[in-house]
Amino acid sequence: MPAGWKRAAEMKPLTIIWDFDGTLLPSTPYDSEQSLLIHRIERSPPELPRFRRLLARAGIYADRQEWFRKAFKKLYIRLLMGAEAALLDQVAAQLAPRISERDRHALRQLKAAGHNMIVLSCGTADLSQRVLGLAQVASCFQLIEGNRFQIENGRIIGMFLRMPNPEDKLKFLKEQKINPDTAAAIGDGYTDVPTLDWAGVAVLMDRSGKKKERYGRKNYHFISAIPEVLSLIENKFA
Repeated sequence: MPAGWKRAAEMKPLTIIWDFDGTLLPSTPYDSEQSLLIHRIERSPPELPRFRRLLARAGIYADRQEWFRKAFKKLYIRLLMGAEAALLDQVAAQLAPRISERDRHALRQLKAAGHNMIVLSCGTADLSQRVLGLAQVASCFQLIEGNRFQIENGRIIGMFLRMPNPEDKLKFLKEQKINPDTAAAIGDGYTDVPTLDWAGVAVLMDRSGKKKERYGRKNYHFISAIPEVLSLIENKFA
């Protein structure tokens, strides 16, 4: 057994709660929902009104700046109404390669160590599930939860908003009676703060190195890549 796998196998089992966009999936240049909207307006029929295309781009810009989160979700659903569900597979295929082989290997190590891993996202679970499946790491997670599209006759007709707000993730964890003392939460931003503040070990993904300025006063561990979770958990819980 390789040394990394041996160390992982010796860790005490935890519940590890992962965010998706920005955490498991790098959001450069766009996160999964923004990518889906871009695909929608670029691949949509020519008769799609120009103002809707402009509205979509404005919404994407605002979402990247973390403005008007609730308004963006409403716009997102509205602009995707009537779109072919096949768009989800097309976008997932584009996004999956962003999860590097190094990251995939680390997730498999954590799974092999017996950790119970779940994905909770305020984003679109239809996308996160497809992306993780194409990256061949979906089996590492016991649950992938978030908001899901209503699909009828191969087209998007709405969305079940199961987890639209950051507080909804925390509510879900409490309903599942997960013990925060044996839980690690890993997220990358403001939609993860309630979960990070609740967990026994709070890990903030800071790929750019800039988020420490914003969250430096929090009692978080800062990492820049998924493999760093292995040594962090080993040192904290072994």
